Amino acid sequence: MMSRSSLLPARLPLRNVVAWSLAVSLGATLAASLAVKALAQTAPSPASAAAPAAAPTPPAPSPAANPNPVPAATMAHSCAACHGTNGQLGDEYFKPLAGMPAQQFVRTMVDFREGKRSSTLMGHVAKGFTDADFKAMGEFFAAQKPSNPAAAGQGAK
Repeated sequence: MMSRSSLLPARLPLRNVVAWSLAVSLGATLAASLAVKALAQTAPSPASAAAPAAAPTPPAPSPAANPNPVPAATMAHSCAACHGTNGQLGDEYFKPLAGMPAQQFVRTMVDFREGKRSSTLMGHVAKGFTDADFKAMGEFFAAQKPSNPAAAGQGAK
């Protein structure tokens, strides 16, 4: 007969597998629910889906306008990981967004979205926002006080 202590080492890998499987399934569930929520926000309303289209519309260079816009301060949080809270990052690798003129922000983001400005991440990020979103975020960042006023016009290009 095996003692209880001889079974314990065999259970540890099983516990790790179960814990890892649970973490992966919860992560997948979270990702799926966020994707469904994002799709629901951009889905056409039933009234517009029922209306016949007169002619095929050309693909838009930017995402469709959201009838329920998200506040600019909320959208700006997506920039915080790299550019700091409210764009107030005084770092040599990331351009601070706080205090940046709104038109400069909009033009830069449109250039990222359209592929006119090379990037590894920003092109993908910019594709998720409309021109109106860029304008709102640009105005939000322009109104923020830079943490380092001398760095507001400098930083990474």
